[in-house]
Amino acid sequence: MPDELSTEAIKQAIEPVSDLIKRIAGPLADEIGESLAFIARPYRIALGLKMFRKTQRMVKEAGMAAQPVPPRLFLPMLEAASIENDEDLHTRWAALLANAATSPGSVHPSYIEILKQLAPEDAALLEKLYDYSQQMRTSIVRPWMNATIAEKTERLETGDNPQIAFDTLVRLGLIQHFYEIDQKKTKVKVPIGRFSSSRLSGIEAKVEGELEEWFELAEFAAAFVQACRAPKTIEGTEKAE
Repeated sequence: MPDELSTEAIKQAIEPVSDLIKRIAGPLADEIGESLAFIARPYRIALGLKMFRKTQRMVKEAGMAAQPVPPRLFLPMLEAASIENDEDLHTRWAALLANAATSPGSVHPSYIEILKQLAPEDAALLEKLYDYSQQMRTSIVRPWMNATIAEKTERLETGDNPQIAFDTLVRLGLIQHFYEIDQKKTKVKVPIGRFSSSRLSGIEAKVEGELEEWFELAEFAAAFVQACRAPKTIEGTEKAE
């Protein structure tokens, strides 16, 4: 088709990031041009190259050397980034690739599927909840956090309802839902029935208590957020040339 790029044109386009691709793609490096030509039209080529440029910058700023990334991680990331036009989400794909290339084992395969399912508002809320939990040193989170009633009303009127994004994070397991019965307020009533064959029968128990509900940021959610941020140089590590 006229809007498709030739393999040779694509190879020329990726030349500025060819060194990075050779490092992280390993044995797949020679096939990247052909793969891009097969799956992408110009706008997808542009988004894929944009991810490589972002990743290259992140790796350089962290002062770390890029290592080969397993194909089962690298190819799905490339595919997903080549169709992501939201700038913040696109940057998260670049960061995910940068972390996979600089810290082997830090990116779990499930992170790819999770990031695919996040809308921009979901990712933004997760970032806020993570930062809040780090600042307050607590894993307990709420969709509205510290918003006042007036702020909630104003935001709802403008169509801003974090509860929707919060529910998505719960569905993905990034936030866990817990219930607990307040033991101090629990009362147990045991009506005694009739005796039969020297055994107590017809016993019924009724528990009265206050049911508490709360949400916690899952442990792996913190690791996921960190993997979607640009890698940082580990203290004491020498920067790669």
